[in-house]
Amino acid sequence: MEAKQMQLQNFFIFLMDCICIVLSYILASYLRFGNLWGGYTKGIVLLRMGILLMSITLVYFIFNPNRNFFSRTKKQELIAVFRNILIMGAAISMAAFLMQDAQKYSRLVYGYFCGIDFVVMYVSHLLYKKYMNDIYSKGIGGRKVLILTSADRAEGICQNIQVNNSWNIKIVGIVLADEQEKKEIAGIPVVCEYSNMMEYIRRNMVDEVFVHLSSQTNLPINKIIKELEVMGVTVDLNINVFEMEIPVQREIERIGNYYTVSFSPKIHSFKQIFFKRVMDIVGAIVGLLITGIVTVFLAPALLIESPGPLFFSQVRVGKNGRRFKIYKFRSMYMDAEERKKELMSQNEMEGLMFKMENDPRVTKVGKFIRKTSIDELPQFWNILKGEMSLVGTRPPTEDEFLQYEGYHRRRLNMTPGLTGLWQVSGRSDTKNFEEIVAMDVEYIDNWSLKEDIKILFKTVGVVLKGKGAS
Repeated sequence: MEAKQMQLQNFFIFLMDCICIVLSYILASYLRFGNLWGGYTKGIVLLRMGILLMSITLVYFIFNPNRNFFSRTKKQELIAVFRNILIMGAAISMAAFLMQDAQKYSRLVYGYFCGIDFVVMYVSHLLYKKYMNDIYSKGIGGRKVLILTSADRAEGICQNIQVNNSWNIKIVGIVLADEQEKKEIAGIPVVCEYSNMMEYIRRNMVDEVFVHLSSQTNLPINKIIKELEVMGVTVDLNINVFEMEIPVQREIERIGNYYTVSFSPKIHSFKQIFFKRVMDIVGAIVGLLITGIVTVFLAPALLIESPGPLFFSQVRVGKNGRRFKIYKFRSMYMDAEERKKELMSQNEMEGLMFKMENDPRVTKVGKFIRKTSIDELPQFWNILKGEMSLVGTRPPTEDEFLQYEGYHRRRLNMTPGLTGLWQVSGRSDTKNFEEIVAMDVEYIDNWSLKEDIKILFKTVGVVLKGKGAS
């Protein structure tokens, strides 16, 4: 998976560099001639741009210049960009020599171009790295890895991963297999003892557990993998430990400088995940346009009946324990959260979710927007940010999440969605939480883009009929 992610990131950076080249050439021409063409035919100008783009393409496919993109310092980035500019300069000079039309090249244009492109490409690389690091620091992307190892190996492993990791791995903590009273190793917190590891994972943000133990370990590796599979957590087993027969999907992975066998409840190709994200972005943009129009008409009615904020936000738990703020149109009175405790005895759900058919906290306008699912429209903003998806499992509240059993956590194995399988299979008519978990796990285990599209079409039908919404 990491290799596929790196390929996609390399492609994004390549596109970004191509845009920088085109913009820099246009600006250089305007500085020299006051227009794009500078007295040359369109064919000649487009040929020049084509040569520049071809040269950067060759740089990428021959030299793979971004294999250490995210770990490069500012100075190293400066050198890498300068090298790209030199290669492009050499390519355009060679083209002029071979085509014997050097007189048609404006040296001043290419002088301007090299200077402008150097600055623009360098700045764009730094900004892109900052943007991606900001995303990962907020927990939206990246891989949150917990390390299970022994005290004598921990420091070396952490340092190895930190030095060799040039991508999106963040070590969230260490679990020591042997009892050692250490609070921190190599700047990484020791979060718990092995005996409490499953409880820690159940309550915290963990995507993967990297197991690096001696082949002589007494820990039940098979049991660990099976328990984490039930919770929807990937296990990266250091490849030199030993072979095991476990009925879980697996693939060869790399963490730092270690090769691992990754055991995962469901392995999706990066192409599938990429197209799901593209579908989310397109859907979110359309959804936000609709939300803006609806807001103009809905806001007065909401605020007249119940003065206060137009939007309601609440911390929810997303993929593998990531916390985020979910947004809705406010459908309840301002004291709704305080009154929830008084109404818990009237909860109609069996399990860890709260739902009432005639909830007295809901306003009259609120009943209408819930019936039509209009209250959910602001979540298109969550989808655009990558915290949610169009289709997925519904994100629980923090108090619900803290009551989860281990196998309940499996429903957080994918990014939460605006709609999902259980919503179109009865939505609020489903009263049993365990049935909801079963449907969510069924969705995760059988996920495909085709299934997502089916659920979206079914959701439209359910919303138009006002079926099961409350």
